[in-house]
Amino acid sequence: MPPLIFRKGLDLKQEVATTLAESYHSALIESIKERQFRYTSGRLRICLAREFGFCYGVDRAVDYAYQARKRFPNRPVFLTGEIIHNHHVNDQLRTQGIRFLTDSGESIDALTADDVVILPAFGVTIELLAELERHGCTLVDTTCGSVLNVWKNVRRYASDGFTSVIHGKYWHEETRATASQALNGGKSHYLIVLNRTEASEACDFIRGRSDNATFLARFGHAVSPGFDPTRDLTHVGCANQTTMLSSESLEIGDMFRTAILDRYGEASLDGRFRAFDTICSATQDRQDAVAKLLEEEPLDLMLVVGGYNSSNTCNLARMCDPKLPTFHIAAPDGLVSASEIRHKPVGGSEEHISTGWLPLDRPVTIGLTSGASTPDNLVEMVVRRLDVLTNRP
Repeated sequence: MPPLIFRKGLDLKQEVATTLAESYHSALIESIKERQFRYTSGRLRICLAREFGFCYGVDRAVDYAYQARKRFPNRPVFLTGEIIHNHHVNDQLRTQGIRFLTDSGESIDALTADDVVILPAFGVTIELLAELERHGCTLVDTTCGSVLNVWKNVRRYASDGFTSVIHGKYWHEETRATASQALNGGKSHYLIVLNRTEASEACDFIRGRSDNATFLARFGHAVSPGFDPTRDLTHVGCANQTTMLSSESLEIGDMFRTAILDRYGEASLDGRFRAFDTICSATQDRQDAVAKLLEEEPLDLMLVVGGYNSSNTCNLARMCDPKLPTFHIAAPDGLVSASEIRHKPVGGSEEHISTGWLPLDRPVTIGLTSGASTPDNLVEMVVRRLDVLTNRP
């Protein structure tokens, strides 16, 4: 008998609504939205991006997790890993008694048919899903609809004999899950490119400027098993991790289109190249809102709040960094003092402490946004901390 799978909630939305509101929502942030997304206190002015924080997919995933705990109070409930990339949210789920299979002491091999397993918003690989089904676990699938849309496209590529070129981070849960969908039972292949530089190197191979050995030395970690670039880069379909920088994904698609055109000519283009814009609408809305804020407001600095391992949050910081001083903080406690801030520099891998980040000798206008996995209550804590540091340093 196949395991029970919940994909549309567990009919307990109202029962968990109060707990969710207490854990993640903010009356202050709602009031700021009502005041045209602006907050003024003393010499502090905050300009909040008009789209920020929890997206629909994240909100839904967290909601389903709480419903699962409520629905199965006497059964072990697990997550395959982080439900989203936010430590605060994941720790809150742990306090609800939800266990993480990636935590020390937990094991997929120990699962039984009595266990409930929640699949995260990123989705899981085909292999992991099959393993969970073999254990007979009850499954609660919170995979985001935007991710499912990407899967639909790469499966179509695979069935038509196209290699999926995925703009994403090869180590990211979503990209690994998408890559598994591109295999078509081992009959098709994938290539993952992180950025324009890697895309350019792959395009050089398509144009005949590189050989197999050089290509595989560069991309061996980011291709499907048995990948042969001579064979597998003759027909390509572009897709992306949904949280990547939209402009970069579109440019990478154009790069591969041009490479195929240069190698095979205009007459062969439609038969050898495909692309779909698979950036999720929430990611795009948040990027557009930041672009608009940077264009319209004379800001002294920008704060971006969200997990350091959150792709969409990192990309918001990437957008701001060339324009003005930008600080990506994981949580409100990154605002150490009026003179020190703990943050991850754009493009860096380690947390860093910067000094002299906050102007103290004049009024200050701060742009503020947060990633799609950051709840409003954390943004409220940032606002309140800024108020204290600015007006009572």
